[in-house]
Amino acid sequence: MRKRIPLLAALAAVLVLTAACAEPPEETAQQAEQDLQAARDADAATYAAEELRDARLALEEAQQEIQAQNERFAIMRDYEEAEKKLAGSMEKAHLARETAVENKEAARMAAVAGLELARQAIEEATTALADAPRGKGTRADISALTADLDGVRAEVPALESQIEDEGYFAARDKAAAMAESALAIAEEIKAAVEIEARILAKRRNR
Repeated sequence: MRKRIPLLAALAAVLVLTAACAEPPEETAQQAEQDLQAARDADAATYAAEELRDARLALEEAQQEIQAQNERFAIMRDYEEAEKKLAGSMEKAHLARETAVENKEAARMAAVAGLELARQAIEEATTALADAPRGKGTRADISALTADLDGVRAEVPALESQIEDEGYFAARDKAAAMAESALAIAEEIKAAVEIEARILAKRRNR
């Protein structure tokens, strides 16, 4: 009987140590949540949606594993798998944040380049308009094209504000549409000039 006492005491000590070591990884879980939030703050929902989703799902899996272990008897809890899942979620969250930062900068550059292209197209159309003859056969067309070009030019401040507000995708698309409109106006002006040239040529041949 005396020999059993030390054995039981040793077993009890092992169980106590095991239970003490099997504590929920609360600090790691909090860090994982903070990393995910950092990705969100970097606009990952817009610029790295897939990576953010992967990070969120990984964190949810880790939280589910922690909950599953919490529901077991204390001496049977093992959070090693939860720790691995948390580490995986943090890695994915870091990737989401980095990807968002890179993609956001690329979108900004595309929007700025689009704005410059729109300005150049407007300038080209303005030059063509200034050089266009305003004869009897083209006066109405030139007047209408001038109004169209003024409308495109009036959108530039709104486009600049959109870029300042970091609405890069919308600004990029708006800039492309503006440039297309301005270039179309320039082409119409050229067509009007050709019509005027033909009219003058007919007059000379009379």
